[in-house]
Amino acid sequence: MESLLEKLKVLAEAAKFDVSCASSGTARGNQGKIGTALPFGCCHSWSADGRCISLLKILFTNKCEYDCEYCVNRRTADVARASLEPEELARLTIEFYRRNYIEGLFLSSAVEVSPDYTTERMLEAIRLLREEHGFSGYIHAKIIPGTSPELTHRIGLLADRLSVNIEMPSEESLSKLAPQKKSKNILLPMRQISDTILDRKSLRGPGQPGGGGVMGVGEAVSRYRAKEVFAPAGQTTQMIIGASPETDRQIIKTSESLYHTFRMKRVYFSA
Repeated sequence: MESLLEKLKVLAEAAKFDVSCASSGTARGNQGKIGTALPFGCCHSWSADGRCISLLKILFTNKCEYDCEYCVNRRTADVARASLEPEELARLTIEFYRRNYIEGLFLSSAVEVSPDYTTERMLEAIRLLREEHGFSGYIHAKIIPGTSPELTHRIGLLADRLSVNIEMPSEESLSKLAPQKKSKNILLPMRQISDTILDRKSLRGPGQPGGGGVMGVGEAVSRYRAKEVFAPAGQTTQMIIGASPETDRQIIKTSESLYHTFRMKRVYFSA
């Protein structure tokens, strides 16, 4: 049986290649719970009072069904493998926070069994942190392409920021280097996230312009949805650079399209 320390060593090491995290971009007051989220930074950033704030950056599992040629955790790679249980990840995060090692969590994962199977386990870990442990600190969750819209939405209600990796600068390079991943499975959750964020911002309740006196069923549903906070720090993505033949111009044009189409907070480049 692997110890939690052994799992931490494997999964934290495996997560270092995911660069898609930086400042939090969100604010959440403490309200008597554990932790807080501040807009001036969480992962190796500097706060307004000069503190360096860091995240626990970890994979939920590095046991992967995919064999992407550029990934150190691909199925055929000869590396140590480990998976966390939701309770283990929640306990690890809380213990690190209490020891003042971290102020938040960056959670990504390889694809074990299927996108939905892995995401359900990630979701349970985040739910335990928020609801059982009362953790109000910053959480950045990676959405696995192919995850069902329902699970994506539920994670977005608990996490501060979401990200879906675009992986490659073009669909041609994606099909060549990561044939098990499909472009539409990457772009669909990106669209869902950006549309849901915009939808929450546009909803107006009674008493505001357009709000009525007596609520109908539709208006009551809109009020409820307006109170839901979905990924308040927005979304980011990551692109692998140097593994495919795209020019700098193509890479920048793809990045520009992602910023405009999905309102990305940031497009990260990874070697």
